Amino acid sequence: MPLTNHPLRSRVVSEMHMRRMPSLAAPCQMVQVIRIIDAQDHGRERSHAAAMPGVSRPEALVSARHISGIAPGGIEYVWERHSEATTSTVIFPRRAAADVFSQMQDDSQPMRWLTDAPGGVIRAVRVGIVATEDEGAEIAKAVGFSEPDLVSCHIGKVRIWSDFMLHGDGFGRLLVAANGVSPNDLGRLVQKVQELGNYRNMALLGLPMAQEKAREVAEAEGAIVDIAERMARGEGDRALLDELSALASRVTSLTAATAFRMSATAAYTSIATDRMEQLASSPVEGTITLEEFTERRLLPAARTCASFVNRLESLSVRIERATSLLRTRVEMSVEEQNVALLKSMNRTSVRQVRLQKLVEGLSVMAVSYYAVGLLAYLFKGVAPMLGSTVELLAALAVVPVFIIVWLYMRSKVKSIDKEPEA
Repeated sequence: MPLTNHPLRSRVVSEMHMRRMPSLAAPCQMVQVIRIIDAQDHGRERSHAAAMPGVSRPEALVSARHISGIAPGGIEYVWERHSEATTSTVIFPRRAAADVFSQMQDDSQPMRWLTDAPGGVIRAVRVGIVATEDEGAEIAKAVGFSEPDLVSCHIGKVRIWSDFMLHGDGFGRLLVAANGVSPNDLGRLVQKVQELGNYRNMALLGLPMAQEKAREVAEAEGAIVDIAERMARGEGDRALLDELSALASRVTSLTAATAFRMSATAAYTSIATDRMEQLASSPVEGTITLEEFTERRLLPAARTCASFVNRLESLSVRIERATSLLRTRVEMSVEEQNVALLKSMNRTSVRQVRLQKLVEGLSVMAVSYYAVGLLAYLFKGVAPMLGSTVELLAALAVVPVFIIVWLYMRSKVKSIDKEPEA
């Protein structure tokens, strides 16, 4: 019964077999170039990978991330697409150890394929592989490595030499003496050494950005200190809040602009450190070890980038705290204004109630006055019959009329108060 594969199974399995280096049999020369490719050049990059001399790789035009093959003459090619960079490698077999750094006539086409690739070169190295340490020592003298910068050490039985400097052809040079190590093991070891150098250079890309943007971080740190001091002096909250918002926008923009490169630097540094620990180089008297060279140059740069990231994070936290404090002050000010407004409204309500009672009293008096006036007309007709005067009857009616009007108005007010609110 056939298996039901996960959609990503084949991709995961192929990923496990990527980044493999062909066997390296001494003597030979390996030339490797690592480039950073812009997004608009990915199509050209695929076409270039498919154009390996003597190797047909049409799948490179689709989705392949690793292509390798052997062209006529035994020249081997390896092309690999990484997350951010592309590695192109050509391995030239040599007849004599003295030729491991030379460019032969038959090398022109493969070298043209290497140099014509799109993208910016971040590292280019010629790796010379010789059989014995004695051969390596002679070639190291002939190559002209810089003595003060010479890195040489043993990695197991293998010995390496390099000054990690650019030579006249634009390539760095790494000399490797196999000392009896099998071609397969030697290929894996050289791959680790190359990965250490490649990831070291990729990690160092973050240093110029951290140094360039450090001035902006320092300006923002000075601005937040100034705002905090003005807050302590009690300056206008609205103006300070506007300044804090503008500062937060600047810091957010700076974080977004540098986040990828700084996180990439941290990741590349971690990988380079892992490769360095795996190589476990041992020193050769009078020279710098690979570990010492890497730590002296990579770790300070990585720490500078980490410090830059920490400063940005700390700055964001301080801005957030200052904004929170300022908003609390604004909210408290608003609350105080609301309390004052409620007190004012309460005083207004009390005055309105008092005025309403005054109006009610005046209304009772006015209605009573008009009621007594109406009764006076009635008293004109009945006063002779009662043997009295109109004035006397009207005077006697004032108090009862006033009481009756007051009771009537009072009952109406109570009935209005009992009505449900809409």
